[in-house]
Amino acid sequence: MRPITRTLGQAMLLAGCALVLALAPAVRPAAGDDARANSTLDWLSAEPVTLMDLGIIRLKQDLLQVGQRLLETGFLPVAPTTGAYFDWREKKIVVFLTARERFAAPSEGMCLELYGRVAEHLASRSRGHKGDPGWYLEEIFTHDGWGNFTRPAQMREDLLRTVRLEVTLLPPRPMGPERTLHCSGGLDTKPGEVSVTTS
Repeated sequence: MRPITRTLGQAMLLAGCALVLALAPAVRPAAGDDARANSTLDWLSAEPVTLMDLGIIRLKQDLLQVGQRLLETGFLPVAPTTGAYFDWREKKIVVFLTARERFAAPSEGMCLELYGRVAEHLASRSRGHKGDPGWYLEEIFTHDGWGNFTRPAQMREDLLRTVRLEVTLLPPRPMGPERTLHCSGGLDTKPGEVSVTTS
């Protein structure tokens, strides 16, 4: 003979299940009121993130850290503005750092020095070949999966031609008479070949 408590417990459990099933249609929200319905999240989750997106995100993170390091070591007087984006018209990936001089007017020598330091710091972040800008770019624009074996054989060379570093030195006073200097080129561009323009 079964204990009465066990039989009573089973009966209560069955009654509870029957009540839940009976009430389920009444408490079920309408399709449009579904708490999980979110067209924005559905769209975002369906959009792919490409290796170009991933590489640009990594470039932004690395350049932000490089700018912070230049500030902490005293090379820059104030925190620079940094970023990276894909210029689809020119088919270039632009990496930029903009800094403001504190006292003196921007000089070509300072612009080139800053350009060289930024390029060197980025290249030094390569895991496989320290100081090699081509390897650095290939590493940040690829993933760690097996798909890397199908990457183009000339990927490093293509990225060195495609990624453009732009360093801008602003004068101390935003509306002052001093000129703004722009230094641009590739991460492997020699100091004497960096383009220097003014505005």
